Amino acid sequence: MADVTMWRCAVTFGVGLVVACGCVVERINTNHCAYLEGDATCEARYGAELGSCQRASCGSTVNGDGCVATRPDEDACYSPCGGGLSFPDDASCASGESTSTGESSTSGETTIGSESSSSGSGESSSTTGPMPCVSDEECTDVEAPFCGVSGECGTCSGTTDPDAACTGVDPGLPLCVGESCVACTPENPAACTGTTPVCDAATNSCVPCTAHEQCGEAACNLYTGACLPGEADAIAHVGPGQELASLSEAVLSVPAGGEGTVVVHQADFNEAVVVDGNRTVAFLAAEGDGPLWILAGGGSPQLTVTAGSTILMDGLQLSGNASDLGVRVDGGRAWVDRSRIIQNSSGGVLAENGAELTLRNCFVGGADNAAAVSVDGATARITFSTLGGGTITATGLSCTAPDAVEVRSSTIVALGIMATGGVDVACSVADISYTATEAPFAGTGNVAVGELPFMTPEDWFVDYGTGNYHLQNDGLTLFADVAQWSTGDPPTDIDGELRPNLDGSPDYAGADVPQ
Repeated sequence: MADVTMWRCAVTFGVGLVVACGCVVERINTNHCAYLEGDATCEARYGAELGSCQRASCGSTVNGDGCVATRPDEDACYSPCGGGLSFPDDASCASGESTSTGESSTSGETTIGSESSSSGSGESSSTTGPMPCVSDEECTDVEAPFCGVSGECGTCSGTTDPDAACTGVDPGLPLCVGESCVACTPENPAACTGTTPVCDAATNSCVPCTAHEQCGEAACNLYTGACLPGEADAIAHVGPGQELASLSEAVLSVPAGGEGTVVVHQADFNEAVVVDGNRTVAFLAAEGDGPLWILAGGGSPQLTVTAGSTILMDGLQLSGNASDLGVRVDGGRAWVDRSRIIQNSSGGVLAENGAELTLRNCFVGGADNAAAVSVDGATARITFSTLGGGTITATGLSCTAPDAVEVRSSTIVALGIMATGGVDVACSVADISYTATEAPFAGTGNVAVGELPFMTPEDWFVDYGTGNYHLQNDGLTLFADVAQWSTGDPPTDIDGELRPNLDGSPDYAGADVPQ
């Protein structure tokens, strides 16, 4: 209940002079029905169960606000209309007459300091407005749930400590912004953890990460939406002058079952790496660098990911394998962005044995008689990537009993010769849309661009033989407006050039947006 200090002054007059006067201080409960709207206040609060208003001078009530179950027996105790500090109250509200909500003047007795008073002209004032209070529990309006410094129910902004007020009601919404309790602001994202570590500035809510840049020096686990650990011992720098010299050392620095980020600086790495032991490892090129990962001796892929383990890759080039492919995902998960997996003698990427493969904004090249991407009993999702198969029986995309293959807004071609079995897409069950292929392929928005010129592939690409699938010449028009950019797609291409970033906009198929 809200107590307000009131000064009540009485003046007694004799004939021609003041005989006596005096003032006393009273504390009144402005939450009491007799000072509000009488029965109407009680009915609004409790319905018919406690629908009558009893004056405070007639004793205490269950909730301390004067609301009782039955009308008081004595008229002097009944306040059907409320609105007064003395006893002017009658049943005028029931008959439709106007009643004063301030203190009326009787026999020379006047109340000073009340919230409203009669104007002397017969006009009346209303008691509608914020509810008085002394604690949040009394504020039941969802739009005014806090008891503010003014003693009235309102929003968090009216409290002495707005953030603390919000935290007290819901620890998941610990900040007061404007007049609302929210989870976070970009400047104060402390409440954003786990699989929602990023503060969305538009909604002041915590959301999953969608880019590595949102996680500081660590990587974003794009499969879960959580940032990888940001502690120093969970981030390894690899390359000349760095703490570690090889990628293998960096992977082994992540304990089995653990998570870590490997920042790869400019260098040529010549090694085979296996990510196993249920590790989650991110390989991120250092800003401005384009590290090269080769395997001159061959014998295995540069990178193998086994069941239970996850890799995330951004900005690396894997090429130059003498006798094998670039990446094998053997039951594990691999999410690869803005990378080049090209010029490996046995093809680009193989996903098998229940693996999950995601490629975005990548150049992936095949080899003679080898596919750029092969999916064997696995899942693959390919977006805004260019898959370029080699010659003879090579294909851009091949699959065998896949779990699911989804290709969108990409380019799939091959130099394979049709007469010998070479074809751009050897995966009839693939779900392909808004993609450029050589031969027609069923699906929404797909465009058949014709056969890649065997003798002059540079009519479409800068240097097809070396895996440089940047567009030129006829390619500038053939692949334009084939793709469709959708919300959630990469905002840039393989080189960081901006994409439309407007849902439903036409875009270039493949990884390159020519400038």
